[in-house]
Amino acid sequence: MNLEAIAKAYTHCIELQEHAELEAPALADEVSVLRADLHALLMDALRQAGIPFTDRSAAARIAHDIALGKQPVA
Repeated sequence: MNLEAIAKAYTHCIELQEHAELEAPALADEVSVLRADLHALLMDALRQAGIPFTDRSAAARIAHDIALGKQPVA
């Protein structure tokens, strides 16, 4: 997966988890595991692309920007 695909999958997973927490808590727990795995992939992809981030939250914000079509600064 390339960085853009990972970012889109990660942000979609966040949205899915937020919706599932209200209607299907067990599903939300499973999505949380997937979200953690995608976050690890995201941080690895950011490092490989030379895109700096300070912490997990910064990586998540960058993923959101990429998913919206904004180009991160390398």
